[in-house]
Amino acid sequence: MNFLYSNNTPKYLFTAILIMALSFTNLYSQEEAPGIHVGTGVDIVSSYNWRAIDFGNSPAIQPYISLSAYNFELTGWGSYALIAQEEKEGKSVPFSEIDLSLKYSIPTEIGTFAPGVVDFFYPYENMRYSDYKGVEAEESKGAHWVNVSLTYAGPEAFPVSLTADYAAHNDPDKPVYFEASYPVKIKETNLSVFLGAAKGKGKASLYGIEDGKLAIVNAGVTVSKELKITNEFSLPVSTSFVMNPYLSKAFLVLKVSL
Repeated sequence: MNFLYSNNTPKYLFTAILIMALSFTNLYSQEEAPGIHVGTGVDIVSSYNWRAIDFGNSPAIQPYISLSAYNFELTGWGSYALIAQEEKEGKSVPFSEIDLSLKYSIPTEIGTFAPGVVDFFYPYENMRYSDYKGVEAEESKGAHWVNVSLTYAGPEAFPVSLTADYAAHNDPDKPVYFEASYPVKIKETNLSVFLGAAKGKGKASLYGIEDGKLAIVNAGVTVSKELKITNEFSLPVSTSFVMNPYLSKAFLVLKVSL
C-alpha cells in the first residue's frame, strides 16, 4: 500500500491550500501586509485554446482570482463557453472548466524556478466536485485531473521561459509536456514565440500522439498590445496564431482582458 499517495491525496492537498489562503486573508489586510496581494480579472476569448487543443468550440468568458504571498501564488481560474457544443446525455451543453493552481517561486541569480500543481475540474461533466477517484481499469473515473509542473523564467538579459508538465492524477496515459517561449518587443507591441512537445501512450491521450512518440504539438506566436481607448483607459488585447504540426491543425485566437 502507498501511504504517501492515494485517490484522496489531491482532495486533502487542496483543502489544506484553501485553509491556508483563508488564514492569510483573515490575519492580514492589504495595507497591513505588503507581501500579500489579491487580484481578479476576466478575459474574453474567441475560443478556448490550450496547447493547440480547442476546448468547447466556442467563444468563452474566463474569470480568475488570485492570492499571492511570500513567493506562493494561489489561483482560481475558469472558462465558460458561450455556445453549447458538448454532447452530454443526449443534450448540447456549454463547455466549462474550473482550475485551482498553486505555485512557489524561487528567485536565483540565473532566473526564477517555480514548482507548481494544478487541479482541473469540468462542471459540464456533471460530476461531484468531491469526487477525487483516479484511474481504474485504465480509465479516468474521478472528476479531477491533477498536473504537476516546473517552470523556469530566465533573467532580464535572457528572458526565456521553460515548462515541464506531468499528468499525475486521473489520466491513464500520464502524458508529459515540455514548452519553451521567448518574448520580443517591437515598439509598443509585445511578441511571444513558443514551441511545445508532448509524449503520450496512444492516440486516445490528450495530445493524440501515437504510442511512445515525442512530438511537437504546439507552436506559434502571440502578439499583444494595449489599445488606447481614452487618455486614462487602455484595453489589453492579444492575438495568437497556434499550430499543431503533429495533427496538422491551426488556430487564430483573440483575447481581450478586462
